Amino acid sequence: MTTESADRARPAATVPKSAKGKSDSERLVRAAELLGYEFKNTDPLRHALTHSSAKSSKHPSNERMEFLGDAVLGLIVSEMLYRMYPDFPEGELTRVKSVAVSRAVLADRVREMGFAELMYLGKGVRREGGARLPTSILANLYEALLCALYEEGGLEEARRFVEADLGPVIQSITNHQFQQNYKSALQHLVQSKSDRAPAYKVISEVGPDHQKEFHVVVSVDGVTFGPGVGRNKKEAEQRAAKAALTELLKEFDKEDDDDDLLEVPVPEDE
Repeated sequence: MTTESADRARPAATVPKSAKGKSDSERLVRAAELLGYEFKNTDPLRHALTHSSAKSSKHPSNERMEFLGDAVLGLIVSEMLYRMYPDFPEGELTRVKSVAVSRAVLADRVREMGFAELMYLGKGVRREGGARLPTSILANLYEALLCALYEEGGLEEARRFVEADLGPVIQSITNHQFQQNYKSALQHLVQSKSDRAPAYKVISEVGPDHQKEFHVVVSVDGVTFGPGVGRNKKEAEQRAAKAALTELLKEFDKEDDDDDLLEVPVPEDE
C-alpha cells in the first residue's frame, strides 16, 4: 500500500480503549491502513475484527460478515480468472479459484499483512501473533474485512483490494501452465500450511519397456494419495498430485473449527 493510501486511512477515534494492547482507535487506524481505505463509519471495521469469543451487545462478532464477504470474494476472484485466462476451461478456472480462496491461502495472507494482531479475542484464546489461531478464524477474518470494505466502499473498493492482494497469489498458482501442472498447484497449497513439501514415490512399474505403466503415490504430512498411473514417471506424478489436490481442498475447507483453538504453525516466508 502506498503512503498516500495510508494517509487517507484515518478512522474516527471515538470508541473506548480496549482492555489489552492497542486502543480501539489504534487498531482501526492500522486496519484501515492495511486495507487502503478511509472509513467514514468504523463500526463495520471493528465488527469485522471481533471474534465470537469477544462479542458483546454493543459489538457483535464478524460471523454474519463472513457470509457476505465470502460471496463478494468469490465473485471478484471468479471475474478476475474469467478475464485473465480466457483460454482456461471451466474446470481449470474452478481449480485455480479453489486454491486462491482456500482457507489456507486466506489465513496466510492475514498473517503476512498483520491483521491477526488486530483481532478482538476473548479470554483464553491464544494469540501469540496469530501463530496459534486456527486457520478458519484467520480465513474468516479476511472475508469479514472484505465485507466491511464492501459495505462502505462498494464493489469497486473490494475489487481493488482483492486484485492487489490475491493477484500475485493467482499468478503464482497459474505459473508453469497450471492447467497441466498439478504438482505445482499441490506444492503451493501444501506449503501455505506447512514447511514440508509433497513426496512422490514410484510403487510399481507394469508392462514391457515399450509399453510400461508407472504407478506413483504422493505423501503429504504422512498421508498418502493416489496412485497416479501414467506412461512415464512425470505423467504418473501429475495424476497422483491431482488426486491429492482434490482431496486436500475438501479437507482444508472442513478443518479448524473456530471453537477448537489448536496450534497452527506459521508458514515460512517464501
